[in-house]
Formats: sequence, C-alpha cells, structure tokens
Amino acid sequence: MDNKTILLSHGSGGKQSQELLELIYKTLEDIVVNHGEDSGTFKAQSGNIALTTDSYTIDPIFFPGGNIGKLAICGTLNDLAMVGAVPKYITLALMIEEGFNFDDLKKILLSVKDETKKAGVSIIAGDTKVVSKGKIDKIFINTAGYGIISSDQVISSKNAQPDDAVIVTGEIGDHGAAIMAYRNGFESSLRSDCANVAPLIKILLEKGAILHVLRDPTRGGLASILNEIASSSNVDIEIDEEALPLKESVTGVCDALGIDPLYMACEGRAVIVCPQDQIEQVLENLHEIPLGKKARCIGRVIRKSSHPTLYLKTFIGATRILPLLSREQTPRIC
Repeated sequence: MDNKTILLSHGSGGKQSQELLELIYKTLEDIVVNHGEDSGTFKAQSGNIALTTDSYTIDPIFFPGGNIGKLAICGTLNDLAMVGAVPKYITLALMIEEGFNFDDLKKILLSVKDETKKAGVSIIAGDTKVVSKGKIDKIFINTAGYGIISSDQVISSKNAQPDDAVIVTGEIGDHGAAIMAYRNGFESSLRSDCANVAPLIKILLEKGAILHVLRDPTRGGLASILNEIASSSNVDIEIDEEALPLKESVTGVCDALGIDPLYMACEGRAVIVCPQDQIEQVLENLHEIPLGKKARCIGRVIRKSSHPTLYLKTFIGATRILPLLSREQTPRIC
C-alpha cells in the first residue's frame, strides 16, 4: 500500500478497502481461515459451524428505523445467514465514552434484547469498557456470532456460475439514504431497512432451493458486493437498471448529495446468486415472508472472465461498467 496512514475510504467497501484487506490477509497469512466471506466456517463434532465478528461505529447512534444496538445484532445474524448458518449465540462487547447517557444506553440494550429474542439467539459472552471522554464517539459495539450449518450446500462468493441469476430480497439503498438524509437535515420519511434476514435464508434452504452465493450488501452497497462476487468467482455480471427495486425517495436523497444509490448500504437485504431454474421457487418462497415481498431478479452472471467486471444495462439499452469506488461516500454508516 502506498498510503502511510489509514483513510476513511479504507473502510468504505470499495477499492481501498480491498487494499487494506489484502495487507491484513498477506500479513496474517495462513492463520486466517476466512478470506472474503461474511463468516468463516469449520467442522465440529456437531457438524459445520459458522463464526463471524464485526464492530459497529455508526453515526448517529439513533437513526430512523433503528439504533446501534439493533444494527449490531441484525448485522451479526445476517453475516451468519450469508453462509447458510442458523444463528445460535452472540457475544456483545460495549465500548462506552465517559459521560454517555444511561437512558440512551438502556434504549440500545432494549433493542439488543428485542432482536435477540425475536431471532431465538442468546448472548453467550460480553464485555464492557468505559474510556475517557473524547477517546471514542459515544458508544461502539463489537460482536461475534456463532451459527450451525445444516445444509450440505457450499455457499460461497467463489461459486457464481455463468447463467446464474442475481436476486435481491428487497429495495436497495434504504439504510444509507436514511442515514445521509438524517445527517443532512432533510425532511424525509425514509427509514433504515435494518432487519434480520436469517429467516429468509432459512426458509429457502428448508424448501430445497439451490443457492450458489449469498451476500448482504452493507458497506459499499449492491455494486460493491457484486464486484466482490465477480472477482471471487472470476465472472462478469450484468444487472438491469429497470429491474432494480429503488424508492424514489432514495434516488432523491442520492441525487441531492451526488451519491450513486447502487453504492448505498443496505442492512436488511440479501443478494442471492442461484441457477436460472431456481428463480421461480426462490422468489415464490421469499414473497411468502413480509421482509421478502419485494424480492426481484435483477440480473445474471454472463460468463467466466479473466478480468471480472460488473455491468449495468441502462434503461435506454446502453451498458456501462460499475467499478469498485476508490473513495468513501458515506463514512460511519454501520
């Protein structure tokens, strides 16, 4: 890496994030089990297990549709679901700034309690640290998640195949747009899509759907995640602009801020890559659950490629490339 210091753009989910991850992977070498997936998996006596870890530093900590506590639990459950795991346990570590309000802490903890109860998971371990005022911003949360994989399918970003379909489980960009609208004082009815998608994946697997890839489009949004899948699988992917489920309010906020909504974070959506003959079954199963009512097929895997590329077919029939971004559009979005 040419840069001597870490920049905000190194946490954006774009090109510089990839450079940072490359440094981490190359330095740690073979002690890292998981490369490029949302959770690492391993064999245990009880079967295949998934583990994930994440940290949450969102600003603001309370936002339309949730707070940092809800985000931390849903984000962890979603990462487990993206390798086909059923979440079972979570760890919860709180880093709290001196002077933080007890009432706000209780609101955050109640959201944590609500989301874990709804998901049927337990907090198995935790930690709390209080640091001097000004050393962190209000409160940060770190989690680890543990889940059990019951399916024999190997679901991985490396498994996208030519002619596979690309499906998204709902409208995109809501989380990022809601946060940016709130930060900039816009009058908006937008709410974050923050939600646990594990029940969606569970029902697909229980009903026998064949799934090649699962990813949640958080930092960097849909375009960044699809670029990662293309790179991992060495394929070209094309998505159809007219098929994308986007609210007018999301595109309105993005237009006002000069931000591409395809790079806006989601916190309650999944990207599914599956064989073409699975489209009808997958969409039918997703539509049975409120969170999946607006699921759509938005594109396909075109071909194997030595230069993996993500293309957007525009509404006028032209095609353009959607690259990994090299700058941070929306810092501290999760």
